[in-house]
Amino acid sequence: MIYDQLDANKIPRGTVGDDVPLEALDSAVASLICLGVTLPIWLNCKDLSEQLHKGLCAHWPDIRRWVLFLYRDVIIQEDIDIDMRYTCKTAVLEFLGLVRDRLLMSWSKSIPTDREIMKMICDLWFIETRDPRFSSWSPGANSQRESAVFNSCFLIAHEVGTSIDWGNLLSLFQGEPEVIATVSLCHLDREISHRNELDLSCIAWDLHIITVLSLRENIRLALMRQGTIKAASEILALVVDREWKGDMRVLATRCMINAIVLLRSRIEEMDALPFLTQALERGLVASLLKCEVLLAFTEQPLAPREPIILLGDILPGYSVYRSILHQLALAVDLAIAQKLDTKLFKGGELYKAWKRLKDIVDQRRVLVRRDLANGHIQTCQNDMCSKASRMGRFKRCGGCLHAYYCSRKCQRYDWHNGKHKQYCMRIRQRFIRTNGQMSTVHSKDLKFLDQVILAELRKHHERLSTHPSKLTLVDVNLVGGHLNVVFDARGTNANPFGTKCGCEIFANTRWKRMAEVVREGKRPMVLVRAFISGGMSRKIVLQAIPLGVVLEGQRRKSQAVEKYQFNLIFTCCGSEGNDSKGPRI
Repeated sequence: MIYDQLDANKIPRGTVGDDVPLEALDSAVASLICLGVTLPIWLNCKDLSEQLHKGLCAHWPDIRRWVLFLYRDVIIQEDIDIDMRYTCKTAVLEFLGLVRDRLLMSWSKSIPTDREIMKMICDLWFIETRDPRFSSWSPGANSQRESAVFNSCFLIAHEVGTSIDWGNLLSLFQGEPEVIATVSLCHLDREISHRNELDLSCIAWDLHIITVLSLRENIRLALMRQGTIKAASEILALVVDREWKGDMRVLATRCMINAIVLLRSRIEEMDALPFLTQALERGLVASLLKCEVLLAFTEQPLAPREPIILLGDILPGYSVYRSILHQLALAVDLAIAQKLDTKLFKGGELYKAWKRLKDIVDQRRVLVRRDLANGHIQTCQNDMCSKASRMGRFKRCGGCLHAYYCSRKCQRYDWHNGKHKQYCMRIRQRFIRTNGQMSTVHSKDLKFLDQVILAELRKHHERLSTHPSKLTLVDVNLVGGHLNVVFDARGTNANPFGTKCGCEIFANTRWKRMAEVVREGKRPMVLVRAFISGGMSRKIVLQAIPLGVVLEGQRRKSQAVEKYQFNLIFTCCGSEGNDSKGPRI
């Protein structure tokens, strides 16, 4: 009987409201709502489940035409009564909410590849932010929400391995990533505005939608510019600061994990320095420490690892930057003052991650006093020159703002005969592509990096002092919270980050060249290759340090720069092949 009411032959001809009375749509609207509400109940009956599924698939072509008719001829027509438009939107969403039912997968898996239906679903999601009268928070809100249906389509596409037609969806937003970024964040802002009545399910859906959208680089950059990190950090704090009971704990956990995944993935994929600052300013460390209570209610087995990875593996790596260390130190002190660490399970992984962060921050904050009193050595980027001097005496390349030269002659030579042209152009391309969000390393951070590397080397004082060779090669991995120092690193991986970008190979070639030059000297030297966190813009620092400087105490300010002393830093420029677009969705 319901399918008879949704026979495509019964779709009215003419203009709704003029030629076709609104009452003529009542049966179809009621039928869509009835299917959306009752089918999930009937599907629980095993004897009827298969038959109902086949019935839906068989009648889907007719239902599809009705859904598109209501969308095009009623919902988006501004001259039609708003109550009827809202009612039709409710009916369409109620029916399309069936994509969330696992027992209808044979039908629902066709939705993500249906260009017209997907465009309609995306536009319904868009309409809610364009016109407040369509808000799901309006009186009489329907049980199905735009974000729930939109998010389910992404999940289905990922599960069955189909691709989303992004050009089709972006056409709704005039092809502008900034517009779709604005809409997605507007959904989150609206959820946060109802602080006394949070819809945790919808917040989790909205966070996952943003995560999926972020797999597209142009949308990801737009989202970052418009404050994705701020929004995710605020939602994380909002969720963990409350006490949840019963089934709400599962929803709160899902929302919490989605926020952390979004934060972690964006910090790892972008030039993380400016964005990490935003998260730390909004209490990221305290929020992560408050996660433990909810971790027992996670639905996915790997989900509890997310806050542990962010707290103990990612954040410690950024303590090598003086600017970030200051904020991390404030966050650690505040957590201790609030006794958040005392509430953690002492044998748990989150407590171990916290201890790792705290210990590294405590070690490195001691070094801050030293870097102000000691000069930073810079080396001419031209590998046929390699002169070294104190900071401030060399000129920086005005194109990439990453390389330094002792003279214009060396700059020209390296551009025409060296490898700087390709490197510089890639740096500038990424700078343009990210709208200036690829940041250079501040001089204070460079000076502090010297102290961090020296401190790590001095932990191996005995090994270095008894080394038989006048040249000691050392790899120092400062990425993350698990420090790794490898001596005699001749055979180590030239591509440690595993990216397709040529910057690591470039740096490795220069490192080998430095080793050849340093061997010509008479004094014992330590040749260091240090890997530094930076999201997509990870750093490789190359230093040749006199063994005496490493073994003695603090470096004297008046100490002269030795002939075979080097200090270079390479920033991964992020070639096109290196920009992760994530799994096919």
